[in-house]
Amino acid sequence: MAIYNIIKLKKISPFHIGTGRENYDSSTSELQSDTLSAALAALRVQYKGKNDVDTFLNSFTLSSAFPFLRQSFFFPVMRGKINISVEGDKGHESGKYLKKLRYIDSRLWNDLVKGESIKISLSQLRGNLLMNNEESNFDVSFKSQVNQRVSVSRENEQDSDPFFFEWTFCHSEAGLYCLTDATGTLFDEIVSLFEILGEVGIGTDKNIGGGKFEVEIGSLLLPEIKNADHLMLLSLYIPTQEELPQLHLKDSCYELLLRGGYIAGSQEGHLRHLRKRSIYMFNVGSLFSTTSTLMGKVVDLAPEWNDPQMHAVYRSGRPFYLPVKKNVL
Repeated sequence: MAIYNIIKLKKISPFHIGTGRENYDSSTSELQSDTLSAALAALRVQYKGKNDVDTFLNSFTLSSAFPFLRQSFFFPVMRGKINISVEGDKGHESGKYLKKLRYIDSRLWNDLVKGESIKISLSQLRGNLLMNNEESNFDVSFKSQVNQRVSVSRENEQDSDPFFFEWTFCHSEAGLYCLTDATGTLFDEIVSLFEILGEVGIGTDKNIGGGKFEVEIGSLLLPEIKNADHLMLLSLYIPTQEELPQLHLKDSCYELLLRGGYIAGSQEGHLRHLRKRSIYMFNVGSLFSTTSTLMGKVVDLAPEWNDPQMHAVYRSGRPFYLPVKKNVL
């Protein structure tokens, strides 16, 4: 068994994470690795300056944030066909429920990544989660609520603009967690930055209490897969030019995700309306037909803008991944 450091985000207040569109009526409960690492780097700049931001981001890898419930930790579904069958399903009615599946309890996930098949009951499927039998009576860990709000113009002659805003609510016994390869003093620094981030908040409307959380550290035991011949992403990933041939994309199963958005974390207020340059990244759950070491890279997505205060806008595409067996495809 391999031991991994984890950082848990507990007691999360209602939050809104943008989906990349121009509206607020939909939110996502996903906190991707590049968003988390960029938030930590932005906070670090406030305390240590901006001279070595790229060095800091290149010094560790961080997974995206996944749900946990009590003592159950959930991992993302791997891309491709997975070996799950539902007891008593003769008419393939379970297919519509399995299509919604996004996260799997670690005890079941451990069997899947070893190349084994699992059989479940329909009661274990709760929303986008596949529960272990011990938790199958639980409802869902996250719920959403859409409220109508009004944007009041600063110009008195303009009408107020109503819009819809979605909040994501987290169950009191649930939260999010991420894994990291950081150890020692680097791990301590990252935990401290997470604690500050918990006070500041994540997502939109932090100024009214959105996205606050408490931090707890721990460890997670995961099996070491014998004869593994694929790698599964638990983070977003930007390969280097040299790594692309090693991925054997024709024999892999992956998804590309377009990342962009505003420079919302900038300390320069007049730059926050600017959009970062967009980039495609390999998404969480992607499977690559390789066992080679992947390094990825940190990129600068600063827009072309003629302003002396324009700074680098780093996005980490360094991958956090685990080995799996080929027959999960």
